[in-house]
Amino acid sequence: MNKKSRSKKATKPSPRRPKASKARTVKKPRKPAPQDNKSARKLAKKDLQHFKDKLLKEKKRVLEEMGEIQNENLKTSIADQSGENSRYSYHLGDTASLAYGREFSMGLAERQQKYLEQIDEALQRIEEGTYGTCLVTGEAIPVERLEEVPVAKYSVKGKEILEKRKQKGSS
Repeated sequence: MNKKSRSKKATKPSPRRPKASKARTVKKPRKPAPQDNKSARKLAKKDLQHFKDKLLKEKKRVLEEMGEIQNENLKTSIADQSGENSRYSYHLGDTASLAYGREFSMGLAERQQKYLEQIDEALQRIEEGTYGTCLVTGEAIPVERLEEVPVAKYSVKGKEILEKRKQKGSS
């Protein structure tokens, strides 16, 4: 070896072991800070069952509403709704009013159908074990949000990210 390489070795600090004379404290692994809410952890089986029951109850309610809409408005003809037994034409205002009511009911039924699809998707996520996890950020969706919107796929942060992407795409 030459002189330069020896001098570098000499100046390089060597790893030291703690002296035996000093009392050495053993550090315990840090536990994560306790959370203020249940949202930072994965949902327990009890919670998943709660949301599954809630979603099934909501699905039953929506199906009953859709049945009522179909029976009241969509399955009956305009002649039946107007109460007219005559073969003559109806007053234009009556016909328009009945048509508006029927169209409104169809829009309501369509929204209910989309909501049913969201409920089914949420039930599927429960079965897959991904319910309560944001599809954008991968973070846990707060339990409070799931209580209010049990079909939620996104956390508030994830929803904001989606909105920003949508705005950039339309600009």
